[in-house]
Amino acid sequence: IEFLKQEESYTSQASFFDGDEIPEYNADNPKEYKFSGKRIKRGLYRTKSGKLINADVNGALNILKKSKAVDLSVLCSSGEVDTPQRIRIV
Repeated sequence: IEFLKQEESYTSQASFFDGDEIPEYNADNPKEYKFSGKRIKRGLYRTKSGKLINADVNGALNILKKSKAVDLSVLCSSGEVDTPQRIRIV
Protein backbone atom coordinates (compact mmCIF):
# COMPACT_ATOMS: atom_id res chain seq x y z
CA ILE A 1 0.00 0.00 0.00
CA GLU A 2 1.35 3.39 -0.97
CA PHE A 3 0.56 6.26 1.42
CA LEU A 4 0.25 9.82 0.11
CA LYS A 5 -0.18 12.64 2.61
CA GLN A 6 -2.39 15.35 1.08
CA GLU A 7 -3.03 18.90 2.27
CA GLU A 8 -6.81 19.31 2.00
CA SER A 9 -7.66 22.97 2.65
CA TYR A 10 -10.68 24.34 0.74
CA THR A 11 -11.62 20.91 -0.68
CA SER A 12 -15.09 20.97 0.91
CA GLN A 13 -15.83 24.52 -0.27
CA ALA A 14 -14.68 24.23 -3.89
CA SER A 15 -16.99 22.72 -6.49
CA PHE A 16 -15.50 19.68 -8.21
CA PHE A 17 -17.99 19.70 -11.09
CA ASP A 18 -17.62 23.44 -11.73
CA GLY A 19 -13.84 23.01 -11.98
CA ASP A 20 -13.01 25.44 -9.16
CA GLU A 21 -9.32 25.97 -8.53
CA ILE A 22 -8.38 24.71 -5.07
CA PRO A 23 -5.81 26.96 -3.37
CA GLU A 24 -3.57 25.98 -0.47
CA TYR A 25 -4.08 27.70 2.87
CA ASN A 26 -1.24 30.01 3.88
CA ALA A 27 -1.35 31.01 7.57
CA ASP A 28 1.18 33.81 6.97
CA ASN A 29 -0.93 35.38 4.22
CA PRO A 30 -4.58 34.32 4.66
CA LYS A 31 -6.88 35.23 1.78
CA GLU A 32 -10.60 34.95 1.27
CA TYR A 33 -11.62 32.90 -1.75
CA LYS A 34 -14.93 32.78 -3.60
CA PHE A 35 -16.12 29.42 -4.89
CA SER A 36 -18.88 28.78 -7.43
CA GLY A 37 -20.85 26.20 -5.41
CA LYS A 38 -22.04 26.08 -1.83
CA ARG A 39 -22.67 23.58 0.95
CA ILE A 40 -26.35 24.27 1.65
CA LYS A 41 -26.80 21.97 4.63
CA ARG A 42 -25.09 19.06 6.32
CA GLY A 43 -24.22 16.50 3.67
CA LEU A 44 -25.53 18.45 0.67
CA TYR A 45 -23.61 20.61 -1.81
CA ARG A 46 -25.11 22.70 -4.65
CA THR A 47 -23.04 23.37 -7.78
CA LYS A 48 -23.19 26.61 -9.77
CA SER A 49 -25.71 25.00 -12.14
CA GLY A 50 -27.93 23.93 -9.23
CA LYS A 51 -27.00 20.24 -9.28
CA LEU A 52 -27.23 18.70 -5.79
CA ILE A 53 -24.55 16.22 -4.78
CA ASN A 54 -23.39 14.61 -1.57
CA ALA A 55 -21.02 17.07 0.14
CA ASP A 56 -18.60 14.33 1.22
CA VAL A 57 -18.37 13.04 -2.36
CA ASN A 58 -17.58 16.58 -3.56
CA GLY A 59 -14.87 16.96 -0.91
CA ALA A 60 -13.36 13.53 -1.60
CA LEU A 61 -13.20 14.20 -5.34
CA ASN A 62 -11.48 17.52 -4.66
CA ILE A 63 -8.90 15.81 -2.43
CA LEU A 64 -8.18 13.36 -5.27
CA LYS A 65 -8.01 16.26 -7.73
CA LYS A 66 -5.60 18.17 -5.49
CA SER A 67 -3.35 15.13 -5.03
CA LYS A 68 -3.13 14.45 -8.78
CA ALA A 69 -2.79 10.76 -7.84
CA VAL A 70 -5.72 9.72 -10.05
CA ASP A 71 -6.85 10.88 -13.51
CA LEU A 72 -10.31 12.33 -12.90
CA SER A 73 -10.82 13.74 -16.41
CA VAL A 74 -13.41 11.07 -17.25
CA LEU A 75 -15.57 12.27 -14.33
CA CYS A 76 -15.14 15.90 -15.31
CA SER A 77 -16.30 15.22 -18.86
CA SER A 78 -19.28 13.04 -17.89
CA GLY A 79 -20.35 15.14 -14.90
CA GLU A 80 -21.50 12.09 -12.97
CA VAL A 81 -20.41 10.04 -9.98
CA ASP A 82 -22.34 7.53 -7.95
CA THR A 83 -23.73 8.86 -4.70
CA PRO A 84 -22.99 6.54 -1.79
CA GLN A 85 -25.92 4.39 -0.79
CA ARG A 86 -26.97 4.36 2.86
CA ILE A 87 -27.41 0.93 4.37
CA ARG A 88 -28.80 0.01 7.75
CA ILE A 89 -27.22 -2.74 9.80
CA VAL A 90 -29.58 -4.15 12.36
